[in-house]
This record gives sequence, structure tokens and C-alpha cells, in this order.
Amino acid sequence: MTLVLKNISEEKVRLLKSVAARLGITVSQAVEEAIELWLRAHGVVYDELADDLAWARLRGELARKHKGKYAVIAQGSLVGVYEDLDSLSNTLRLLKAKGVKRAVVVKIGVDEEGWTGEWLGGSMSASTTRNR
Repeated sequence: MTLVLKNISEEKVRLLKSVAARLGITVSQAVEEAIELWLRAHGVVYDELADDLAWARLRGELARKHKGKYAVIAQGSLVGVYEDLDSLSNTLRLLKAKGVKRAVVVKIGVDEEGWTGEWLGGSMSASTTRNR
């Protein structure tokens, strides 16, 4: 999604770009993280949004460190990174036992082009997404 913002201080934009580059993330990822913090501060975050924002925030770091592995994100946090589907399946079972009904499963470096697996309380379904 394209977003145009007006009347933002040039100094703040310069600092945003500088810090994002230093962290190895895009300005879009930094803005999404800021939106997540603002939404949480106002009590607006729900599970799906929290998981998507967590993925946006973690994507760059995970791609650098864990390409080809599987990541599980639930309740707005990274649950773990796994070498294979067996380990990942065990984690999903544990999440289900704890009452977690939704998790995002991503094969790092593969699923970033618009496809993610979404675990919904015991079933895996594919969902097509845009701009993740």
C-alpha cells in the first residue's frame, strides 16, 4: 500500500532513514514498527495485525540470519526458527495446547513474495497477501 505523508519535519525523516539503514531495515519497516507501537499504546492491536507487524519488523534480520528455515510468529512475537517441518509441527501443537488459535508460518527467504502459511488452531491454510 502506498502512503503519502505531508508536513513531517525533514530532520525527523533524515533521522528515520539513517537509523533504518543502520538497522538494516527499510523505512517502510520502520514506519510499520512505529504504527505498531502507536496502535498498542492505544489498545488497538489485534492478533492478525500484531503477527503481520511482527513479521514486517523481523523480516530483514531473519532473512540475514536464517534464510531457508521456518519462522513461527504468534501473538505478535517470534515463537521460534526451525530447520524442518517436524520441529515446527511440534511447536504448533504446543501453541494449540496453550490455547493459541493463530500463528503465521513463513519459510524465510521464500515466502516473502506474497505467500504465507497461516495456522488456524490445527489446520494449515494458505493465504495470498499483498505487500508483506
